[in-house]
Amino acid sequence: MSKFSLNTLGKLLADKSGLSQVEAELFIRKMFDVCNQGLEADKQVKIKWLGTFKVQATKDRESINVNTGERFTIEGRDKLTFTPDNILKEIVNKPFAQFETVVVNDGVDFDEIDEKFGEEQTEDAPAQVIDFLDEEKTATPNPEAVVNGSEKEKEKEAEDELAKQIAIEQAKLERLKQAQLEQERIQKEKQEQERLEQERLEQEKLEQERLEQERLEQERLEQERLEQERLEQERLEQEKLELAQQQQALKAVVEPAVPASDESEDEEEEEESSNSHHIVIPRYLVVAVCLIVVALIGGMGWFAFNYGQMTAQRDHLAMQLNQYHQAPAKKVPAKPAAAPLSQEQKLRQKAMEDSIRMAKTAEAVKLAENSDEESASAEKAKQTEAKAKAEAKEKAKDKTEEKAASKIASSQYDKDARVRTGAYRIIGVAQTVTVGAGQTLEQISTRYLGSGMECYVEALNGTSTVKAGQKIKIPKLELKKKKK
Repeated sequence: MSKFSLNTLGKLLADKSGLSQVEAELFIRKMFDVCNQGLEADKQVKIKWLGTFKVQATKDRESINVNTGERFTIEGRDKLTFTPDNILKEIVNKPFAQFETVVVNDGVDFDEIDEKFGEEQTEDAPAQVIDFLDEEKTATPNPEAVVNGSEKEKEKEAEDELAKQIAIEQAKLERLKQAQLEQERIQKEKQEQERLEQERLEQEKLEQERLEQERLEQERLEQERLEQERLEQERLEQEKLELAQQQQALKAVVEPAVPASDESEDEEEEEESSNSHHIVIPRYLVVAVCLIVVALIGGMGWFAFNYGQMTAQRDHLAMQLNQYHQAPAKKVPAKPAAAPLSQEQKLRQKAMEDSIRMAKTAEAVKLAENSDEESASAEKAKQTEAKAKAEAKEKAKDKTEEKAASKIASSQYDKDARVRTGAYRIIGVAQTVTVGAGQTLEQISTRYLGSGMECYVEALNGTSTVKAGQKIKIPKLELKKKKK
């Protein structure tokens, strides 16, 4: 089996990837360091497109020395196994694709072949394995392998030179890394300054926009204030004109009823009218005053009209009374005539008659109102009583129907002997639940009704088995009354 040193692998990688010799060897060292750390931590490392490295522990086992025939014990150890990836397996097996697979019959014993192959592999392992993880800890060389001392010294000198080059390259990389970090820091500071400057400019722009908006808002408010003042002045002027028109109309209405002979009153009215131009009176107050004046004038006219009618009626009654007193005097001359009533007595008598008539009218109106209220209250009481009776009948009917429905439902579920002989009866459905994963009917019954109540759930749903996602009805139970 051919072996490759770290220098050879570095050259191959440099030729394939275009890297320098030092960078390629440094990459290989780092890769094996990472693999070693992964194996120590997780006992397994998987590299895509390459394969899987895995640490397996072997137990102690006995073996025979083929030269002396003595039996000895091989101590257990940890061995590293490699399982190639399918892509790597296809690449390796591609040159042997023309060979056919031979199926070995059952019953063939391969123990001796495996033991022999294992002993050969154990003897040849130090010459075949190359430790890329730590070159200071090299494997114990095989005494049978012949190594030339000058070549070993040359190889050691090459490795020392390579280590020096690696150290130089690492220093260069460190300096490049530091220079790159310094450049990135300078770039970040520059970007930060640009960002701060941009934020400052944006803040100044926003401040200017805010001041401009405030100025526009103040101008708008000032214009609105001036517009409101103008409208207020126009409204006041309009109210003044309307007030003047109303005063003129009121004066035209009141002037015929008020004598205008007194010059002092005219002067006072002129002064009040002149002063009224300087006083703003609300429109509703003017309308109210006008309505009050019109009502007073109408009341005075109505009183005058009624007073005239009462006077005419009183005179008519007095005339009839005089005629009545004068007629018996003509027929019975012997009886002295009654003295005629004076005007004051007639008025007093008329007032008494009017008072009696008004008292009778008020009493009749009061009796009518009382009778209307009594009839209304009686009608309301009748309606309330009828409504209460109807509600009581409706409740009794609902209760009867509910009892009948519960009896029918209970008798329906009494077909089950457990429900029929149990202490409760089913009167309806309390709620509906969904069966969860792994739940049984007994668990659902114990959760909602208690232990030993699954017979009621089975009787209501008509099944004793449930499955996840099924809807199950939980019965509403009522304690059966004991028969006396």
